[in-house]
Amino acid sequence: MSYQLLEEDEGWEEDQDKAFLALPILGCVFKKSYYDNVAEHNRSTLVLPKNLVIHYYARSIEECERKTEIFELYQREVRERELRGVFKENTYGLEPVKDIKEDDRRQGLTPPLDDPDKPREFLEQHCYLDLDGDGYKEPYVVTVHKSSKKVARIVHRIKDVVTEQSVKIEELTSRIKSLAEGVQQPQDPNNVTPQELAQIQQIEQTINSMQAQIEQIAQEKPKVLKINAVEYYTKYSFIPSPDGGFYDLGFGALLSPINDSVNTILNQLIDSGSLQNASGGFIGRGARIKGGRITFRQNEWHKVDVTGASLRDNIVPMPVNQPSAVLFQLLSLLIGYAEKIGSVTEAMTGENPGQNTPAYNMSAMLEQGLQVFNAIFKRVYRSQRSEFRKLFNLNAIYLDPEEYFTYQDSDNKALKVDYTSDPKDLIPAADPNAFSSKEKAMKAQAVREAAQSVPGYDPVKVEKRFLESMDIPDVDEVFPLVPEMDEEGNETGAMVLKFPPQPDPQLEIEKADMQRRTLEGQSRAEKDTMLAMSKVNVDEATIIKLMAEAAKVADEPELERLKLLHKDQESIRKSLTEIAKLDDKRKAESRVDGKSSNT
Repeated sequence: MSYQLLEEDEGWEEDQDKAFLALPILGCVFKKSYYDNVAEHNRSTLVLPKNLVIHYYARSIEECERKTEIFELYQREVRERELRGVFKENTYGLEPVKDIKEDDRRQGLTPPLDDPDKPREFLEQHCYLDLDGDGYKEPYVVTVHKSSKKVARIVHRIKDVVTEQSVKIEELTSRIKSLAEGVQQPQDPNNVTPQELAQIQQIEQTINSMQAQIEQIAQEKPKVLKINAVEYYTKYSFIPSPDGGFYDLGFGALLSPINDSVNTILNQLIDSGSLQNASGGFIGRGARIKGGRITFRQNEWHKVDVTGASLRDNIVPMPVNQPSAVLFQLLSLLIGYAEKIGSVTEAMTGENPGQNTPAYNMSAMLEQGLQVFNAIFKRVYRSQRSEFRKLFNLNAIYLDPEEYFTYQDSDNKALKVDYTSDPKDLIPAADPNAFSSKEKAMKAQAVREAAQSVPGYDPVKVEKRFLESMDIPDVDEVFPLVPEMDEEGNETGAMVLKFPPQPDPQLEIEKADMQRRTLEGQSRAEKDTMLAMSKVNVDEATIIKLMAEAAKVADEPELERLKLLHKDQESIRKSLTEIAKLDDKRKAESRVDGKSSNT
C-alpha cells in the first residue's frame, strides 16, 4: 500500500499535506477513497467541507442517509468517462455564469461569460433508493449534472447482504465450532470407555444434524434483513462541535470574531493617527491668503498680506483626538486572548521564554500546552486508520491476483490474497500518544536503559526502535538484520544481527591472563605430582632393599614393619596416579571448550 499511496496515486501526498493544513482552520476535512475506473487504480482525494453537503445533525458520516459531493470535470474528462462507459452520453450545453460575489467584484475578479472550456459542475450523491420496488432502499451512487439536471451515472455501492439464512448459518457454525472444541479427548486412545464413546457419538450426531440444517437453510430462498453499504468518505476531525453538529470547529470559527475585532480596532487607531498627522482646519477671511493649494518645500516661505497675529487668529486647526489608549489596551487583550485560544505562546513557537528558566519548568509548560492537541492527534490517527482500511478493502476487490510493479529498479509484486484478511488487522505504524519527536526519543531511550538492567527485553528490537525514534535514515542499512537459521538451514522466523558483537578487548586480556595463571597452576601441580611420585618410588625401592636384608637375618618384626610401609607407599603411588589421570582429563575438556568458544 505504501507504493500505491506514494507512487501510484501521485496526488495523495499533496492532498494529505493540504488536508493537514486546512484541518485546523476549517475544523474538518474529508478524504474520498475509491477505485478510479479511468486511472485504473485506487485513489484517495481531498474533499473540503464546502464541497460535501451532509445533514448538519447527522450522527456520523457512515450513518448519514444522504450525502452529496460537489465536483467539477472538464468536457474532455466527461467525454473520457462516456467513452469508457462510466457516464451516460448526454448533451449538457454551456455552464451558466455564476453570480459574482461582492468581494470578487471589489477585487476585479470576474469569470468569462462564454468560456467553452469552463469545467462542468456535477453532484455525486450517496443515497438509498428503492429502484426494484421491493419496499427496501438499497445503497446507490447517483451522479447528476447540476445545471441541466441530467443523470450521468447510477451505480450501487453494496458491500454485503445480511439475510435471515446467513444469520442462522453463522449461528449454527458457531455452535458446531464450540461443540468441536469442547470434545474431551480420551485419556487412553487404545482403551476408550463406553461413557466416553457414547459422549463422542452423541456430539457427532449433533454436529451432523446441524450440518444438515445448514445445507437445508442454504437451499431456501434468501430473506434480506440488511444491506451494508460501502463507505467512500473518511472524516478528519479537529474539535467536535459543542452543539452536536456534524461539521466540527476549527481556528477559523474560533478566531474569526476576534480577528474582525482586531482589524476594526487597528483601522480606528490608524485612522485616528492619520487625522492627527494630517494638517487641516478652518481659515478665516482675515487671513487674506490667495485661494488655491499652497505647497511648501524646504527653506521656503510664502508672503501674505496680513500680520502674524491676525494670521494666527484666522487659522484654526480642526480638533482631532489622539489615538485612544483604551483601544490600544483592548487590542493587546484581544491579541493575547487569540494566542491563548490558538495555543500560540512563545514556548510553543520555539522562542525563548526568558533567561534562567529551569529545564523542568520548561518541559512541564510544553507538556501542558500540548495536552490540547493530544486528543486532536488521536482523532487524526483514527481517521487515517479508517482511510487505510478503506484502501485495504479496495485492494481486496479490485487488485489483480498478482500485481507487478517496479520501484527503484527492482521488480516487485503484490498479491491479492494478502488483502483478504480482516481489515482491522491493519494498524498504522504511529503512536497517537507521542505527538513530538522529542517525546518519542525519550520513550525509546527509557526502554533502552531499562533493557540494559532488567532481563527479558529483546535487545535487537529495542535498538531498532531507538534508531527509528531518532529519525535515522536507512535504519536497515545501519543496523542490518538477517533471518535466523536452524541446524538444517531453514529459517526460524526470527531476526538476528548480521554482524555479531565483537568481544571486548579488555575482557579478552583479562581472560588470557586468567588462562595463563591457570596453566601456571597446572604446571606447578604437575611438577609437584612428579616430585612426589619420584620420592615415592625412591622410598619404595629403599623399603624393598631393607625387606631383603631383614629376610636374610630372619628379623620377622622388622620385616612386618617394612611390609606395612611398602603397602602405604603403594597406596600413595596409586593416589598420585589417579590425580595425574584426573589432570589429563581436565586438560582434554578445557581444550574442547576452548575450540567451541573460538568457533
